[in-house]
Amino acid sequence: MCVFEIYADIRLKDAIVDMLLERRLNDFFYFVCDKYASRTLLQTSREQVSGRKEYGVFRLFVDYDSADELSRAIYEEYEREGVRCYMLEGVKEMP
Repeated sequence: MCVFEIYADIRLKDAIVDMLLERRLNDFFYFVCDKYASRTLLQTSREQVSGRKEYGVFRLFVDYDSADELSRAIYEEYEREGVRCYMLEGVKEMP
């Protein structure tokens, strides 16, 4: 089992939720977070003043093959525009 995390621009939240549910992944978590970056990487004036962009994190506990397949689908759909995927292998649920 692994922890699979998707960091995405908050504007992509609903589309990613739909993608996960369409793939029958209905046991996941979502957290609101901020991405901090240099002002040249931030687009709106609000983002440039605050130095951050609104992001969210999806966290799933899935097998390696499911995580690999899902990351490929996400990168194919969004071409890394405002989205990053990470995986931590060897995770087990505590009794």
